Amino acid sequence: MNLKSIVIQILCMVQFCLAGIASAGQIDDVRANVYAWHKSWHNRDISSYMSFYSPDFRSEGLDYKGWMQKKTKLFKTSGDIQVEITDLGVFIEGEYATARFVQRYHGSKLSDVGEKTLTMVNSNGKWKIVSEAWKPLVMSARIPEKMAPRSNPKELGSVSPPADKAGQDQKIKLILQNGIIIKSIKFEPKKDRENVFIVSNTFFVPEILTLEGDKPRIVIDIKPVSSWSGRNRTPVKGNLIRQIRTHLHPDTKKLRIVLDLNPSENYFINQVYYEKKHIYRIEVR
Repeated sequence: MNLKSIVIQILCMVQFCLAGIASAGQIDDVRANVYAWHKSWHNRDISSYMSFYSPDFRSEGLDYKGWMQKKTKLFKTSGDIQVEITDLGVFIEGEYATARFVQRYHGSKLSDVGEKTLTMVNSNGKWKIVSEAWKPLVMSARIPEKMAPRSNPKELGSVSPPADKAGQDQKIKLILQNGIIIKSIKFEPKKDRENVFIVSNTFFVPEILTLEGDKPRIVIDIKPVSSWSGRNRTPVKGNLIRQIRTHLHPDTKKLRIVLDLNPSENYFINQVYYEKKHIYRIEVR
C-alpha cells in the first residue's frame, strides 16, 4: 500500500469520527428545537410557535396556513395552559429527524396525556416541523422496584434540556477513548410483554435493526464496548423472546445483541433509557 492510499484511509477515518460527533450535535440541536417549540406553545406565542414549522407542513388534513389558523384560534380561546414534555427521544436519518415524547396538556377545557411525534426536516441548517402526530398514552408495565430508578425513565437518546455543548463533547470523547462497559443483560417476562434490560457504566445510543421472516429477531448494536463477559447464548424461552445471543467483536469493539423471537407473533417494540441508572430497556409486546 503506497503513502497516498494510507493518507486517504486516515482522512476517511477522521471524517467518520467527526461525522459521529456532528451527529451528536445534530441530536442536541433537535432537542433544543423541541424545547423552544414547547416554550412558545406554553406561552401561546403564535408567531414564535409557527416559526418552528416548515411551509410544507401537513397534519390532520391541514397545511401550514390551515394549521396557523387553527392554532391562532386555540391560543386566543384556551386561556392559560400547562404543557409538559418528558421522555424525549430523537432519531435522525439523513435530512429528517423524528422527535418522540410524552406530552401532558392541561387547559381550562381539556386535559390529556399522549405520545407526540414531530417529524422535522433540515432546511438550510435549521430543523423545521413537516408533520406531527398525537396518540393517547398507553401505560407501560410496572418495573420491579429493584430494577427501576426512582426518577422518571428517559426514552432512548433523551436527556433533560441540553447542557453545555462543551461538556457533552467531552463526554463523547471519553466514551470513544475508554469504551462502554456492559455490566449485565437481564430478561424479565411479563403477562403481555417481555423486557430486556442492558446495564452499562455510561450513556449509550444503540443501533436497532429488526429482521422479519421465518426467523424474526431484533439486533442491537452498541459501540465502542470495552468490556462484556456475559454468556454468548442465553435461552430464555419467553412467549415472545426465545433466546438472547451476544458477540463482542474485538476489532470493531461492537457488541451485537440478538433477540430471537417467536415467529408466530406480531410485535410492538418500545425503547426506554433510565438515565441516572444507565439502564437501557427494550420492551417487546
